[in-house]
Amino acid sequence: MRIRQIKPSWWLDKELRRRLSAEAREFYIGLWMVADDAGWIEWDIERIAAELYPYDQVARREKAVRNYAGALERLDADQPHLVIHECGHAQVPKMPGHQRNTGRLATTVSDKHRKGCGSHMRPHAATSGPVIGRVGKEERNGSGSGTVDAREAQSDYATEVVAKLAQRYPVKS
Repeated sequence: MRIRQIKPSWWLDKELRRRLSAEAREFYIGLWMVADDAGWIEWDIERIAAELYPYDQVARREKAVRNYAGALERLDADQPHLVIHECGHAQVPKMPGHQRNTGRLATTVSDKHRKGCGSHMRPHAATSGPVIGRVGKEERNGSGSGTVDAREAQSDYATEVVAKLAQRYPVKS
């Protein structure tokens, strides 16, 4: 997850207050933290639920993600707050305009999302169930089936973090 900014005007948005519950608004902010700098997310309900609601029961947190995502999708058809594509990716379209990108965070995830969706960028209902992302191994190292499950992505990330920590804080013998 990433650190994001919440502007003071967020608290004054009457339309969001009127049409979304406090929990759905909090979920929306949580999506900003899960999304890359361009607002793209690998739409894996199990992973998103685990990141945003780690202390809730699995079924309850996944149901919450489906419900809140559906509320965000239905909020405004002309200016959507969340678009979930059939290809296994989602976008928070308004997010990049409200966040300051310092250039330190990579946005290559957005490119992978767009490539993964290709010409199949059609929205689907958020309540249709979990979707495993299609950002494939072949985009990273030229092999694989084309899908990555959440456990593999977490494992890759954990390995990368441990390697960086080992470089920064070498063990003294």
